[in-house]
Amino acid sequence: MKLKKLLRRFNSMKKIFENFNKILITIIFLTSCSEETILYDEIENREGTIKTASLPQINNKLFQSFPSFSSNSKLHFGNVKDSENLFSLVQMTLFSGNIPPISLVDLLADSIQVDSAMVFFQTSDSLQTDFTLGLYSVIADDDSVFSDSLNYYTKDNFIDFENNSMLLNTLDLSSEIIVPDTTGLDSIKIMFEADSGSLDLLKEYFFDSDTYPARTFMLKDENGSLNELFTIESNESSNGPKMRVWFKAFVDEETTLDTFITFFSQSDISVFSPPAIEEDDFNFISLNSGSGLRSVIEFDLGIIDTLSRNELFKNSNLILDVENSNLNEDDEFYIIVSALQDSVQNWGFSTPFVENEEDLETISSDANFIISRKIEDNQVRIPIQAFLQGYKNGLFQHNELMLYSAPVNSPFDKVRLNLNAIEVMYVEP
Repeated sequence: MKLKKLLRRFNSMKKIFENFNKILITIIFLTSCSEETILYDEIENREGTIKTASLPQINNKLFQSFPSFSSNSKLHFGNVKDSENLFSLVQMTLFSGNIPPISLVDLLADSIQVDSAMVFFQTSDSLQTDFTLGLYSVIADDDSVFSDSLNYYTKDNFIDFENNSMLLNTLDLSSEIIVPDTTGLDSIKIMFEADSGSLDLLKEYFFDSDTYPARTFMLKDENGSLNELFTIESNESSNGPKMRVWFKAFVDEETTLDTFITFFSQSDISVFSPPAIEEDDFNFISLNSGSGLRSVIEFDLGIIDTLSRNELFKNSNLILDVENSNLNEDDEFYIIVSALQDSVQNWGFSTPFVENEEDLETISSDANFIISRKIEDNQVRIPIQAFLQGYKNGLFQHNELMLYSAPVNSPFDKVRLNLNAIEVMYVEP
């Protein structure tokens, strides 16, 4: 009996302790919930540790770099946005891609009878405007019309192609003819046959690589009537230009080989006249990759020198407003901002197209700070706190930033910008 009483008392005391623990936990929870919430901003900005400043502009410079296309995988035709695509050059291989390889001039041998040929291209575009595509052979006595050291074209660098070429054939193109298929591509086929006389022209002015070693086609809008951008796949694409030749080879009196071979493009380039550099461009931050227009802005960073070593930059933006542009509603335009390797010495306009190399001014980016942002709602905000912090810590020595059009932009797109402000926010620990 005594043992049973002891067990009942033990269980009773156990329940009392359990209830007490529950009550204690509830009191602690209610107490913690009644405490005042502490805001992060109040801790972050206690005693006014976050400060702002404005960095004034000292100088600005418009200059021209080498023009560049956004993509080498296309050859361009048509007049668009104050730019004129003059023509495209396509150099073919000297030998066919077959085994055994056959050279162009081999097709003129007495033992070979060329029946027909086809030069063909691929496009992913559709057409709204009808135009005539002309195919020429460059009849220069130079075997290379391309420069390995340059990625731009000026008439001073090369021969006058338009006056040193022979028209081989033409093809009328329209919206009914150009219809990309399920692969997203359509073929442009220029045929050469004996009945039309075009095959004889091809044999004389293109196959005869001993006389005309350039082996280069020139393609152009014959009438200059194409007022839209039309592209074909270039040598950089897997669907680049090709030429197929059907012929009979007389092996002996009893044996005739009826076959075809294919030649491939090995180099190509589009030649175009970019938007002109106008007087009004000098009044703004003007950017266009087609004409090579870039800008440099110099800022007064004296305030940075007065800051202590422990102060940190955060949420600092270079803000630019669009003054005007030739962008269409759906066009996107990205701006690249970079630090400079060397400080600018000449704040006047400069260009790489100079007669003496001693007069060439080189303005190069510092790879430690390169950033890109897209124009949105006629404004672009570019975070530059990393540049400011790097300048403060001695990583960057120069107080200039270079602005230029990103490679993803169309070379025909041009914008003019105004400097709105540089909003600088820094923290005192």
